[in-house]
Amino acid sequence: MSLIIFSFVALLSFWVFFPSPFLDIALRLFFYQEFSSISGRSHHHVRRQHNTLAPSDLTSIVDSHTPVEILRLAETAGVAKARLWWVDLSVKSFFGGIIISLGAGFDILIAGGSPGLRQSNPSMATLISALTFPIGFAIIMLTSTELCTSNMFVMAYSTLRRRTTLYDLARNWIVSCIFNLAGCLFYAGILFYWADVLTTDAQTSYAVTQAEVRMNVNWGYNVTKGIMCSWLVGLAFFFFTQGRDNTSKIYGIWITITCFVAMGYQHSIANYFLVPIGSFFGAFAIWMAYVRHEPSVLERQDDRPASKV
Repeated sequence: MSLIIFSFVALLSFWVFFPSPFLDIALRLFFYQEFSSISGRSHHHVRRQHNTLAPSDLTSIVDSHTPVEILRLAETAGVAKARLWWVDLSVKSFFGGIIISLGAGFDILIAGGSPGLRQSNPSMATLISALTFPIGFAIIMLTSTELCTSNMFVMAYSTLRRRTTLYDLARNWIVSCIFNLAGCLFYAGILFYWADVLTTDAQTSYAVTQAEVRMNVNWGYNVTKGIMCSWLVGLAFFFFTQGRDNTSKIYGIWITITCFVAMGYQHSIANYFLVPIGSFFGAFAIWMAYVRHEPSVLERQDDRPASKV
């Protein structure tokens, strides 16, 4: 939640002090003459005289959207999200929390059931966890449910382009965050813990370890890891939009999410599942200490081997 507040304040400052023309200039630095198709202004004076591949030629070679087309689609997606009815946004966000928990739960099931591999070859265990975790993200993108962290990219960009308002942005972020949390708690308590998905001591111990690893961390580290995670999730949406077929879209999601999981970055919505499920299996006391931020209680906990997942 602190990361969401920080992002909103930063975006508000940028939106007030750097209006849309400044954003146009920044985008031109990245996309050069391609960006003229968005702004509607001609840039014949910057065209090269020698033979180069036009964006249409590149599209024929690689079947994907150009960066300009991706940004246009991101604007359209932001406008569509801003027009969602409250009930639609709430329901889609609730199921987004369930689906992201599905991927995290599958990761716990696989990685937690391999204690020998985690001890003998921790890098391989981390890679397997990183490859299983993106399942939830892929399903969310393909089903068009709402995920707060990907909305941070879409709504921020459409707002900076003045296609949506700050009210639209705040409404989307707050509602999607709250109902993502509700979906994660529902899945953790009813569809995972009550359904007795974890059947071995190794799996339950791994779930507890994942919760403790996330709680025995300084807030500053969590914010930094959250920023990097949000950047990679936004990049996943960028790659998803770039693809023209589902195979390309899923691959684009998988490589970025695998990267952030393997490097131990913190995804706030996934943590809405991972922390409660760990508390259900025995870490409830330290979870309460985390909420209260009592270092004296946290320091008494045994040091357990930290996983990057």
